[in-house]
Amino acid sequence: MNIKTSKLLEKVKNFFKLFHWAEILYLSIGLISVVVLSIIAKSSALTIFFSIFAIIYVGTLAVGLKISIVFGIIQSILYIIQSFLNRNYGEAILNVAIVLPLLLASLYSWLKGSSKQSKVESNKISISEWLCLFIVAICLTIALFFVLNALNTPNLLIACLSAFFTIIGNYLLMRKSIYMFLFFTCLNIIALLLWLLLIINGQGQSFGNIPIVIVFAVFTLSNLFGFINWKREEKSRKRMQKEN
Repeated sequence: MNIKTSKLLEKVKNFFKLFHWAEILYLSIGLISVVVLSIIAKSSALTIFFSIFAIIYVGTLAVGLKISIVFGIIQSILYIIQSFLNRNYGEAILNVAIVLPLLLASLYSWLKGSSKQSKVESNKISISEWLCLFIVAICLTIALFFVLNALNTPNLLIACLSAFFTIIGNYLLMRKSIYMFLFFTCLNIIALLLWLLLIINGQGQSFGNIPIVIVFAVFTLSNLFGFINWKREEKSRKRMQKEN
């Protein structure tokens, strides 16, 4: 074994050390389930690739890896295409106008002046910033309501509720706030319901979209894991600061 191969294997080994064995098992089951269901449901290649990148994104985000934002950008682009194809205009417009720009801003924010550490440290949000965020999110959601209503978007109220949590969750992601996971959890439950209704009503690719429902179910649990992980890391940093 040459030196380059040895170094590569060491990097791979160190990468997996960042995950708890239960998280690796859970994400592996999620990925396998999506692939198997995609074959059974005869899903499109787009659905399969979105599902795989989405699960990798939320899994790496849960442990605070900076590279997670790259996976997030890829899955967002695939999700925009998927949503347009299924006439899920609320999700498509929201991701084009809000999610993708915030993910790109997050990439800059997470890497700006960054150390060589692979993990990101959480930030605190002031009360005034929280207040401004909620006001902006409400205003944007109301504006989106009229746009989606004009487009005769199915499940309009659910789509608007999804927009509200999406705006807040992705802003908190950019700001590296641990509370993003709580808003993402609410968002995932709503998105799961939204895609389930599309399947039940026979809209878009219908049955072929079942893997997307599974993805959002995986998202929901992964975000809960993420909140616990980031909270644990935060306590660990505070304890080390006190000792020093």
